Amino acid sequence: MTKKLDEIILLGGGGHAKVLIDLINTSGQFEISGILDTQLEIGTKVLNVPVLGDGDLLPGLYSKGIKNACIAIGSVRDNTRRRKLFDKVKQIGFLVPCLLHPQAIIVSKNVHFSEGVQIMAGVNIQTDSHFKENTIINTGAIIEHDCSIGSHVHICPGAVISGGCTVGDGTFIGAGATVMQEINIGKCVTVAAGAVVVKDVPDRTMVKGVPAA
Repeated sequence: MTKKLDEIILLGGGGHAKVLIDLINTSGQFEISGILDTQLEIGTKVLNVPVLGDGDLLPGLYSKGIKNACIAIGSVRDNTRRRKLFDKVKQIGFLVPCLLHPQAIIVSKNVHFSEGVQIMAGVNIQTDSHFKENTIINTGAIIEHDCSIGSHVHICPGAVISGGCTVGDGTFIGAGATVMQEINIGKCVTVAAGAVVVKDVPDRTMVKGVPAA
């Protein structure tokens, strides 16, 4: 007899949700119950997953026994909305599981993922790195050894974080950016796509270019 999978609800039905649907289906860890998204019509489907309504349904779904939620929206520079959704589902009581794509390469020694971390296909993560809650490491990104990645961070496809770096809460690192070794990046920073960061970056700033400034 096949064991019934735990159910999970997705908050968001756009492009990032499509990637997560593939991740969840590939990993076989959860059964997706539906999508909540204010921009989509009830009854439509995203990759065969039905749209149920908006976030107002969350308390009722929780009371019916769905205990897992996934923050299925991405971000461009500003991660505030992801943080607010994470806080909302946690206040209701949902678990926000860590989702790891089976095709990610993760060294097993001393790598720690907090709740809600999303690791996409092709990511490479090395030893003694730590990831706080609700952070996205997107397709093909590389996180080298001894890195500390904060909460509600988005590291975009193809970015490289070299060894010994720190990335503060709420920071956005654009596609293909490179952060050189032992760099400290502050909170709510934006690193533009393709930038090469060679020195520390203070909180709430934006850097771009090669070298980034």
